[in-house]
Amino acid sequence: MALSSIKSQFVYWMLGIHFLAISPSCLPKDESTISSRNLKYLKDKYGIETLNYFYETVFHEDDNGMSNVITKLSSNPTIAILGHPTEEEIGYVERAISDVNKLKLPIRLSLAAPGDSALIRIFFGDLKEVNAFFKPDSVFISDNDADWHVGMVRSTAYDGIIEQANVGIYYTEKDLTYSTRYKIVLEEIIQSLGIIGDSYNYPSSLFFENYNPAKSLTPLDVDVLSLLYEPVIPANYTRESFEKNFADELYAVNTHQKIENLLAKYPQTSYEDVEKCFFDGVFLKHPKETNLYLYGPIQKEDSLTIARAILALNKISPNINLKLAASPAMEPSHGIVFDFRQSDNQKASVKGSNEIIAGRTCMFPKLIKNKVQLSFNASESAQELRPRSIIDAIYFSLIQMPNEPSRTNELFKTNGNEIEFTPRYANLLKLVYSNEFIDGLKLADFKEIELDMAK
Repeated sequence: MALSSIKSQFVYWMLGIHFLAISPSCLPKDESTISSRNLKYLKDKYGIETLNYFYETVFHEDDNGMSNVITKLSSNPTIAILGHPTEEEIGYVERAISDVNKLKLPIRLSLAAPGDSALIRIFFGDLKEVNAFFKPDSVFISDNDADWHVGMVRSTAYDGIIEQANVGIYYTEKDLTYSTRYKIVLEEIIQSLGIIGDSYNYPSSLFFENYNPAKSLTPLDVDVLSLLYEPVIPANYTRESFEKNFADELYAVNTHQKIENLLAKYPQTSYEDVEKCFFDGVFLKHPKETNLYLYGPIQKEDSLTIARAILALNKISPNINLKLAASPAMEPSHGIVFDFRQSDNQKASVKGSNEIIAGRTCMFPKLIKNKVQLSFNASESAQELRPRSIIDAIYFSLIQMPNEPSRTNELFKTNGNEIEFTPRYANLLKLVYSNEFIDGLKLADFKEIELDMAK
């Protein structure tokens, strides 16, 4: 399900869009290269997680697909504030400039003097005014976006050097939260520096594509920006060169061989089980950071069951980090959301459903939300099945196998207060949550890998 089709569920959504214009005559004729010495320096300084996040957010524009070259600034940019900014909005820009300058990049941002031209222009206004600001670039924001904050960037680059960046910002009156509005300004300014894409991989990241009021500029975000502005990273550095130079570190490069190597570590795991984890022919999984939210009549024992399940699942893989979070009044747009119901009139002891919501506009599609509804009647059987129903629902939200009620001890066993998932299901989860098993992998490609391994 495309993310755009679920926006109506979330009132305070921020629409973030980036457009990068590169004249065909300005594309590199000769690849910009990095020396072997400098490559070693970069690999020693930046971890694999940073390199992969850099690849995802610098070489991909949301909705516009892959970008073939890096673009960045080559000089200290000035920022002009246009439109009808309030004193508070001017303060957002001043704070963002200060926060970016604290990162000690080779460039320093500053406000332009009134009337002076500026490399970065930030326009504050209503939707029609923001549209008019971008008019020559044929950018259009629908009136349907009026319920969400809107942040947009339109950059023009020559030979990999950003020559002009226009930022348009519209704030809905339905959300007056200072921190949310400030983060929009901060994100758009940073994206005008060359980080052109968003991601579903890290809900706490400033570049998280979906709505999360708790997101912020994380250490990982800072590392990505710092890597972009490393002097040894040339403007116009091509995606092809990056993929070649960091092939061993990038999970999305040489994926076929990397998955073959991964599968060899799990000889007992059934390929049939793995195939069941594909959703509409594509593999999707939750981010490494996944919150659980609880709504409805929750029993004390439910919370204990969930806490034990979280502890057991987090032990399976370092890439699974489940956390029980406070449930806001407005249903979150990411994570695993439980809706508990008591229905004394229903015949079945337990009835359940699990709605899957995926995001598909970033470089890697992602499973971003499961909405689980569990309804119990008043019978003793319902009370007895309740813990197992909850544990089943959590596990089968992490992977998209058909969620059939498990037989006793098939999915997990209990040892006192501890839950232990059986080897079949624990190893399956560990395998598909490995970094090499990337989101967006097609079932047809996985079957091809199976055939190669059978030769």
